[in-house]
Amino acid sequence: MGSSDVPAALKEAAGQLVQHLTGQQLLLNTDRTAPFAQVTLFLPLKGPDGEETASVHIQSRRGPKGELDAANCRLWFDLDMKALGQTLVDVQVVDRIVSLKLHNNESWAQELLESSKDEIKSAIETIGYQLSSFKAEPFPVQNTEKQGKGPGIPDDYVPDSYRGVDYRI
Repeated sequence: MGSSDVPAALKEAAGQLVQHLTGQQLLLNTDRTAPFAQVTLFLPLKGPDGEETASVHIQSRRGPKGELDAANCRLWFDLDMKALGQTLVDVQVVDRIVSLKLHNNESWAQELLESSKDEIKSAIETIGYQLSSFKAEPFPVQNTEKQGKGPGIPDDYVPDSYRGVDYRI
């Protein structure tokens, strides 16, 4: 950014990137004494229309030094990719055992992801984790009776009736 022989457009892009990273650092600066952490990262990947195309949401326990616990966490990757389209990757990790669920409404993308299961399993094992379950499925269907409250609110995806027992004495 401080160089005089760099084009103005590149300087502006670098300045925006620095501002973006500074904002990310401020978002990541959470209470280190809390037992759990929730972190959201907006990746500066711009699509052809200028919109950001990726975000990562992390929920994790904190370690003794305040660090995120990679062996026990939940990750959501919200991706809008040119080839695959809108894709949500839900990763749950408990004691280094991984449950992976991929959501994409394209049937060919679901088949592609399912056919890559063995490659994904071996890649996860090479980093010291174990894949316990893998699913590729479409996005949940929005409950049409509850529409009108606003776009994309969580209640739209909750079943109308609840059955079962959460706690038994």
